Amino acid sequence: MAQPAASVPTGSPPSKVIFVGGAPRSGTSVTQALICTATAVNSYHPEISFVRPILESYVVGIEKFSVHTRRFFREPEHFKLHARKTINMQLMHISAVLQFPNVLCVKDPMLTPLFPAMREVLGWPSQYVTVLRHPHHVIRSLQEVVERGGDEFDEELIQFAAQDYLNTYEHIEDPSLEDAFMCLRYEDLEAEETIEALRDFTGLPGIDPDNIWKDIPYRVTAQDQTDPWYSPKFYEGLDTSLRLSPLAPHICEIVNDVCGGIMEDYGYLPDGRCE
Repeated sequence: MAQPAASVPTGSPPSKVIFVGGAPRSGTSVTQALICTATAVNSYHPEISFVRPILESYVVGIEKFSVHTRRFFREPEHFKLHARKTINMQLMHISAVLQFPNVLCVKDPMLTPLFPAMREVLGWPSQYVTVLRHPHHVIRSLQEVVERGGDEFDEELIQFAAQDYLNTYEHIEDPSLEDAFMCLRYEDLEAEETIEALRDFTGLPGIDPDNIWKDIPYRVTAQDQTDPWYSPKFYEGLDTSLRLSPLAPHICEIVNDVCGGIMEDYGYLPDGRCE
């Protein structure tokens, strides 16, 4: 990977930005890596978590405009343009580090609920790909992360994780995303029809699952493997099979209660299977 730019980058902005989102542990990394196999796109790279606070500050500033923000900006539109300048500068820096690809593909699971705000603020063409995965498997993977970190996956944390999963997908029905939005199931990611739908949506016919992870400039180190968030599927071929044991029944009950609606909408059965 190229070294980060030391100053404000110069160069052409991308023709568009593709944002990949979804709940943590839902398959956002492999989906981003899949899109990055297209020749017009940058190579796979870590998530852009440092961009999110800028967008969060915009959301807060709009919510508090009549109370606080109006003292600093005459109109909400002026504040939006201020936020746009900052976000565009960040994305230009990312683009420069990634050698100015024609299409910039980035991801941050925690940015997902803010996709409508991003489309409102961003001054460039953009698309939004959201990955869904059965909440049982997402929560089971989070349980592994928590326990690898030495903590207990207690009922309070289970409730929080299930509600956070639900909150992540609030944007799915947001009309502001309209034709710029695609939602796919992680479980279907290996299916040719899903790959073809992703090619059609992004306009990137070069997306090729056989080339996934091949162009990344680094590999897993021993230090990487000590990270509780590390998965042995990182940097391997496209593989959506399960690697963990099922959720315990008492956890399933909580998850089904919180996430039952979205499970029904997307064909996720209460026993952990998919329709």
